[in-house]
Amino acid sequence: MEYIGLGIDTTFDDTSIAILRNKSEILANVTLSQYKDHEEFGGVVPERASRKHMEVINPLIADALKQAQLTFEDLDYIAVSNYPGLLGSILIGVTVAKSLAYALQIPLIGVNHVEAHPYANFLLYSNMTFPIIHLVVAGGHTLIFHARNHFDYDILGRSVDDAAGECVDKVAKMFGYPMPGGPIIDKCALAAPSDTYQFPRPLLNQDNYNFSFSGLKTAMLRFREEQPDALKNETAVLSSFFQSIVDVLLHKTFKAAQDLKINRISVSGGLAASKKLRQSFEKQIKDKKIELYYPPPQLCTDNAAMVTCLAAYKFEAGLVDDLQLGAFANLT
Repeated sequence: MEYIGLGIDTTFDDTSIAILRNKSEILANVTLSQYKDHEEFGGVVPERASRKHMEVINPLIADALKQAQLTFEDLDYIAVSNYPGLLGSILIGVTVAKSLAYALQIPLIGVNHVEAHPYANFLLYSNMTFPIIHLVVAGGHTLIFHARNHFDYDILGRSVDDAAGECVDKVAKMFGYPMPGGPIIDKCALAAPSDTYQFPRPLLNQDNYNFSFSGLKTAMLRFREEQPDALKNETAVLSSFFQSIVDVLLHKTFKAAQDLKINRISVSGGLAASKKLRQSFEKQIKDKKIELYYPPPQLCTDNAAMVTCLAAYKFEAGLVDDLQLGAFANLT
């Protein structure tokens, strides 16, 4: 059976539209990023983000259909991320998705944006099987999943305060860099030794899989106050800082795999675009009988292709929603 879905993601500051044939053939995946529009404010302004989504979403849908050489009548379902994220932004995507589903009289499928991140790997790796440990390092969430099958998973650990990506952005801001902070800190991590300075590894030795990076951000604030001369060696400072995050992510993920006796690990989310993080995971699996699944950078950051991929599995399973689909800010 062949089917085609159109997916929408407007959970934060990126407007993304994708069209998939079946579960993995990407016919279009177009994303407009707003970070330049918010740069002067030092962070995303929710109302400004919502207005931009409204302005660009219909032209992006038209562009995606043109790239895919399709019309609305060729679509079999509409997918949309309906949580978590900025509520005003999510409402734009959900409203457009409902309108399309109603007008075309085709199924509507709501998608958990964080649950969709690992599906960036399902797009690429047809040999990816279960059970598997998913590490998601998205901007606002850091989580470890134990997935037994599609839609059958437990959250083993999550960020109890700042997520890893959030901590990176805030530290980059301390040093005067614009958002997103990941690329500049990753560049520093690749350019300088990672052991010049010592920063804490939060919750590293606790017997759980949770994450806490708020204290690491505070440690950097104190470091800047107590060792101002070290800031002349900014690249090494940021490299050492990022190494502490990498160490925690690796330790918790491999601990989960070892404890549950699972030999498959998937990494996804915006911070997964880091070359340093990818290299660290690839190095860690050497001499271990562990399969590592890792998407390219363009599928790590928010994109509608991963959303549509998850929706395709739901479509095949008959898991569709109605026009009462709600929009929610929080990950429940």
